[in-house]
Amino acid sequence: MVEKCPQCKSGLKNVIFDVGFGVNVESLHCQKCGFNITEDSKLNNAMSSLREQMAKEVKVIRVGTGLGIRFPNEVVKSFSLKQGGEVTLKPEEGGIKLVVGS
Repeated sequence: MVEKCPQCKSGLKNVIFDVGFGVNVESLHCQKCGFNITEDSKLNNAMSSLREQMAKEVKVIRVGTGLGIRFPNEVVKSFSLKQGGEVTLKPEEGGIKLVVGS
């Protein structure tokens, strides 16, 4: 286990930080320079849990002669979606991935 910061050689403190939606990750934090060390497995588990909690089920609606998806307001705000913005559909095994363009 690392006891000293690899950047400034100060001591590291064990901290727990919130990555959102109440998902916490344990990390080692340097109070002097702010460097963080987080184990990959802990971060991957937290990100998996975060993705599950952020998953939203939406209904397909009719828009003119086509179909559309109405995004919940919290998704619009989280991803800074704007009317006329681009979303790319990517076919993947088991479904379609929506990628929000910048």
